[in-house]
Parts: sequence; structure tokens; C-alpha cells
Amino acid sequence: MAEHGYRPLIAVVAYHLADDRVARWPEGGYGVPKPYLDALRRADARTAILAPGEQGAPEEILEPFDGLLLVGGGDVDPRRYGTEPGDHLYGVEPDRDEFEIALLKAADELAVPTLCICRGMQVMNVAFGGTLHGHLPDHPDLVEHGVPLEGTQTIHDVTPEPESRLAAVTKSGPLASASHHHQGVDRLGEGLGVTGRSPDGLIEAIERIVPDPHDMRAAWMLGVQWHPEETADRDPAQQSLFEALSLLSRLRGASAKPGYAEGRTRPYVIRPYDPAWPARYEAEANRIRAGLGEQAVRVEHVGSTSVPGLAAKPTIDIQLSVPSMAPRSAYTDPLVGLGYRWAIDPWTDEHEFFSRDEDGQRAFHVHVCRQGSDWERRHLGFRDWLRTHPEDAAGYERLKRDLAERHPRDTYTYTDAKTDFIREIEARATVIR
Repeated sequence: MAEHGYRPLIAVVAYHLADDRVARWPEGGYGVPKPYLDALRRADARTAILAPGEQGAPEEILEPFDGLLLVGGGDVDPRRYGTEPGDHLYGVEPDRDEFEIALLKAADELAVPTLCICRGMQVMNVAFGGTLHGHLPDHPDLVEHGVPLEGTQTIHDVTPEPESRLAAVTKSGPLASASHHHQGVDRLGEGLGVTGRSPDGLIEAIERIVPDPHDMRAAWMLGVQWHPEETADRDPAQQSLFEALSLLSRLRGASAKPGYAEGRTRPYVIRPYDPAWPARYEAEANRIRAGLGEQAVRVEHVGSTSVPGLAAKPTIDIQLSVPSMAPRSAYTDPLVGLGYRWAIDPWTDEHEFFSRDEDGQRAFHVHVCRQGSDWERRHLGFRDWLRTHPEDAAGYERLKRDLAERHPRDTYTYTDAKTDFIREIEARATVIR
């Protein structure tokens, strides 16, 4: 699924390894279980292991990295959330607690994309002032969640909250989740939202709340209580968590750094309007209708190439409306069969993105959305407004040419910088419609 290009570097915080855990390492060491790294590498990310004890400010430590992953492990020291140690406490690593909490707070401030798994989600909750249930088996109303020290594991469903980061990333309905944890979130930390629960109501996913969830530059921090890395090699919904972290980290890492004009994305150019663009759209739309059958409820030409006379990047944007965004495979499999690459949209559960090249150049984008969704309405409204308001179309062209000149090889900044203009037009179009 990953597209070759800039490969983000993701920091993974390591466990302590006890003395003699590894042959001929009498003084211990640090390590990360292989499935975490495998899942990130399948998502075309590079990995680097960070060990507790690194010196320096957390912002300085994170500076070389594009993303952050916190993995499983032992219990968080209960004194960090105002509780005395209980009988079932195990594997406490005080220096790792301190290190991960500092990194999380810095990642939040710097908007470093962050995924927190099992213990990592518990650290995330504690970092922002939350508390934990000390031992879930003491609560007989809860389903089996597995107990690490006893080596027990269970698979149970987690239901994502609609319009959450978790729903946006997975787009699959209930998630079959591998679980083995004896603690869980009790009181939620400040600024966090619940985005997934198991059938017994236990909090299984949390995320950092931001003012605008569609803001590409806002903090993206997601915590899941289960172990997606254990089934990600055969469950696309679980692998999508790592795909999302990789994509967001790529966006951050490939964008131009402060003080620099050029980023590290593919080059692009704005060309004069080509009268052949509508015919190219029609030919490709026919391929899509034939390939997707009843899934292709509505196919529309959108984006700048759909507006007569408007200069644009010579990539045809196609909006494909489907009956439902889940299951994802209903539209992903046939589009991949037509030669498209799939990229997760980690911000909304109403949209997914696909691209296809011809002769080494980006030729088509397909935006899959749910029929009748706000996404469908807004993008058709924007197109129709520009078609009937040439003065706004001309203003949009000036903006695009200026951005392309100021931000070469940085398609992310180019796209992000158009947002205010597009939203203003969408708001006016919505009032008229």
C-alpha cells in the first residue's frame, strides 16, 4: 500500500531487558519486540529504538524523528496517579515512565504523530492527569482481557466511536482485538477523548482532542489498549494503525522545514487548462464504473481540472461515492485491481484516497466518500461554485500559482495552505445550496 518516496523515521521507546535476558549480556539492555517494527516497516517507515536514560530536553530528543510509537510492557508506577502499589503490580520501570511521559508532552506540543499501544495508552492517560484501574480481574462485570503474567490472551471486539481518529483510520466497524492487559483506564486524562470501548464498556481507545480534527498540522495522538501488532500481518484494520502513523509522519517529515522553501515530496507544476481533461476523466470514470459495479453509486469529476479555464496540476481528481465506507475492502480491492495505490485518510471516516500514475507521472486521484456525506456535498459544492463564479476561480488560480512557486517539492504545504480559501468557498456554496 505504501508509496515510494520519503520514508519517515519513527522513534520506538524500548523496554528494559533484565540481566542475562540475552546470552552474554550480563548487565541487561534494551529491546523492542519484533512485531512492532515489522508493522511499521510494512507501512514503509524507518524505525529507531530510543532507550530510557537519554539525556537532553524531550524536544531535543524528538527533533530527528518524524513520529513516535510507545509500546507495551509492565505497569505504570501507581504513585504517578496517586495510588499505592497493589498485590498484582509487575514490571515497573520508573525511568521509562518518566521518559515516556516527557516525550508524550513534547510530542503534543510539537504535533509529532504518536501511536500508543497497551501500556503506551496507559502512560498517555497518566501523562495528562488520568488514573488507571489497578487490576481488571477484580472487576467481575468485565469480560476477559487477559493477564500478562499468567500468559493469557483473549480476542474481543472494540467498537470505534463515530467520527473519531480510530474510526477514520480503521473504517471497518468493530475491531477483533488481541488483548492481554490487567490494567485499564479509569478516570480519563485532561484533553483526551474516548474513541473505542469493549463490549463491557471498558475504555479501549483514547485520542488527544484538537480544536479542528481535520487540521493536517494539528496534534495526532491515538492510544489503543490492545495489541494491533500481533494480528496486523493478517488483519488490514489493525495494520491500518501503523499505516496511519507512517503516513502522518511522512507528511511531517517531507514538508519543508522552517526557513526552507523546498520539501521532500514529488515535484509538481501548475499548467494552463487543457480541454482534453474532461475526456480523460470520462475514460477513467468508465473504467471505475466497470470495475466497481454497484459500489460506484456516483462518479464525479472534481478538483481544479473539472473547472473550465482553470489552471491546475495535470492530475484528474475523481469523486467516487459508495454506499458505505465499511467494509473498506469493498472498494479498496477493486481500485487496487485497477492499478491504484491506497492511502488512509487518518482525519475523517467519510473519505479515503487513491492515486494512479501513468508514464511515471501522477495521473489520477480518486476520492472515495460515503453517498450523501458532508465530504461529498462540500467538494461538489466547491466545484460548482468555481464553475459559476469566474472571479473566485481566478483568485484560486492566483493562490495556487503563488504557492507552487513558494513551496516547490512540498505538496503537503501546498495543499494545507489552500484550506482557508477552500473552506470559505465551501461555506458560501453551502448557504446557496
